Formats: sequence, C-alpha cells, structure tokens
Amino acid sequence: MPLNDPVILLAVITPFGLMTTLLLCLSYLGLGKNNTSLHWWLGGDLLLAAYHVVAMLQPGVPSGALAWLPVFTPAAAHVIGTTLLMCAVGAHTLALYHLLEPGHLRAHSRAWHLRIWLAVPALYLAGTPFSLHSAYALPWFCLGMFVSIAIQARVTWRMTRGYRAAWGLLAGQAVLMAFQASGTVMLTLHPLPALPLHAPFFPTIDALLMDALVSFLLTLSYALALQEQLRQRILNLSRTDALTGALNRRGAGPIVQAEWLRARTAPQPLAIAMIDLDHFKAINDQYGHAIGDAALQAFANTVTRLKRHGDVLVRWGGEEFLLLLPGTDTGHAHGFLERLRDALRHEPTSPWIPFTLAFSAGVADTGTLAHIDDFEALLREVDLALYRAKRARDRIEVVREA
Repeated sequence: MPLNDPVILLAVITPFGLMTTLLLCLSYLGLGKNNTSLHWWLGGDLLLAAYHVVAMLQPGVPSGALAWLPVFTPAAAHVIGTTLLMCAVGAHTLALYHLLEPGHLRAHSRAWHLRIWLAVPALYLAGTPFSLHSAYALPWFCLGMFVSIAIQARVTWRMTRGYRAAWGLLAGQAVLMAFQASGTVMLTLHPLPALPLHAPFFPTIDALLMDALVSFLLTLSYALALQEQLRQRILNLSRTDALTGALNRRGAGPIVQAEWLRARTAPQPLAIAMIDLDHFKAINDQYGHAIGDAALQAFANTVTRLKRHGDVLVRWGGEEFLLLLPGTDTGHAHGFLERLRDALRHEPTSPWIPFTLAFSAGVADTGTLAHIDDFEALLREVDLALYRAKRARDRIEVVREA
C-alpha cells in the first residue's frame, strides 16, 4: 500500500497518536493523579487523535462493512478537524503553563483557562464562514495555527530556565511555526483554487508527515520535562521538612555555608536566631500530637509570611527553628522576632489551635561577634542565649560581645 496516500497515512498516524496518549497515561500512574499539567497534555493528545479520526469519517473513505461510519461532509470534516487541531495546541499550551508554575495556576479563573485554550479556535471559527469557499481557506488555517504555536512557544521559552527538555519543545515549535508561516505567506501571495469540498478532504502529505514527526518530538520532550519535574520534586522533598515546609538540616547546609562565607567578606552582618516553641511538650501531652503538628505548621507559616524573600527558615529539630537573616544586625533581628510574637498573639494562626503560641529565642550576628570565625562556634553562642531565654520563657536573649 503506497504511503503517499493520505488515507493510508491517516490510518498510520491515528494509532500513533492513540499509542502516544496511552504512554502518557502510563506516566500518569507514576506522576500522581493531581498533575494538572499532564491532564491537559493528555487532553490535547486525545484532541489530536480526534482530528485524525474526523478526516476518516467522510463519505467514500470507509468502505465495505464500515460504509456506515461516515458522519461528516467534506466541509464539516475540514472545519471540525482544523478546529480540533487548534484546540489540541491550546490544551498543550495550558499543560506547559501548569508545568512552568505547578500549583500556582489553580487560583486562575475558569475563564482564564478557557481563554488560553479556546480563544484562537474561536477566532478561527468566526472567520471560517468567509474563507471556507474562497481561495483563502488554507491561508486562514495556517495563520490560526501559527498564532496558536507562537503563544505556546512564548510559554516554552520561559520554561528553558528550569527545564532542559524545553529546548526540544522549542525546536519542534520552531519547525511548525516556519511551516505554518511559509504556508500563510505563499498561499496568500499565490492563492490556490477554492477547496474541492464535493469530495473527501484530506490534509496534504507534507502536513501529515510534519504532524507525525513534530508530534513525536513534542511528546518526547514533554515526557522528559515531566521526568525533570519529578526529579526536582524528589530533590525538594529530601531538602525540606514535610510537616512545615521549612528547610531541613540537609537542605539548609549549603545555604548556611554560603551565607556564612558571604557574611565574612561583606560589610553587612548576618543575624542568626534559634527559636524554640514554649511548653511544646505540654501541648502534645494535653492536646495530642495532631494539635502539636498543627502548631508547628502555624508557626512556620507565620514566619514565612513575615520574613523577607532572602531570609532562611530551617526546622532544626523537634520544636526548634533556625532563622538566618542576611544583611541584618541583632537590633533588626530582635525587632523581627517582636513582630513575630505580636502576630502569633493577635492574629488567628489556625482554627484547630485553642491556645496562643509563644516562643523563646537566642539571637546573634556576625558583626557583634566578629572574633568568631567558625559558624558552629557562633551557633553554640546562640544556643546558650536560647538556654538563658528558656529559663524565663517567652523571651528573646541577644548575644553581646564579651
């Protein structure tokens, strides 16, 4: 059977699209059911498969026992198929948005998602009645595809800062944009006769081959980006405390060393605070460990809300937290801890906590203790200050230069 027959090519490409969807469904099992990005990409692949199937449901294509299958006229098959193709590109664009900013796009409204997904197909459909029976039906389609892929490429360009696989996506998008741009220009300058919609309409051989090759490249690159995201998640889980979201000791180690070395050479000091929640054992004994965990979460959330972007919060162990404040002396660090204390006293931290959180802290900075040239030695001084503060409870003890 000759592969230059569009019907045969469609019969080959359609199972390819369905198999690609199946492979991504298998990835879905490993990446979790809450991966919104993968949901949108699978939806886009199903729309691509539907785009190929629609072309095979025209009169004169299925024969014999399948002669009952045709349900679309050639004109309807062209309009529905091309619209499905643009909807597939829009779904893939949303998948890349969610891969770029996982978890942050849920706050966007449904209207925002519909606009990204369906805006270009809607504009294309609005102009199709004026172009369908003229020589500009194909240029109009090529222009719509170019705009859709250009929007997607803009999102992919932002992904290159965090995903190496994004370069593969960009390569496929660049090929598609060049193909669609050349089609738009050439078919506008040298228009072909109107589409022969009295007979089954199929995409050209070049378009089908381009679709198969680039779809493979895009899907492979997207799957690699998913694997990168999964590896980054695993790495983050090994560096952060699962309960509070603060760094753990392992994750804080390189950051602490980098901030310490920077403080030794920079003119501005580094403030270090060791914070311990007061009466935490009594909280666990009286209210249970679930309430104790909620108290730790509420405390960490309050610190995260008040601290600057460059400040570092570390769960040091149990109910102890280490706070690094770059470019800060003990006076300003003391002021921050006072604001934290006021926030815990006067603002609701969690509906599950029937008490007010209090803490004790020891604070020091590298400017005051310039004679200490070892971070562990400075940390011991801060620990001693915390020990003194714990005698009185709900107190902040500042380390003074001897």
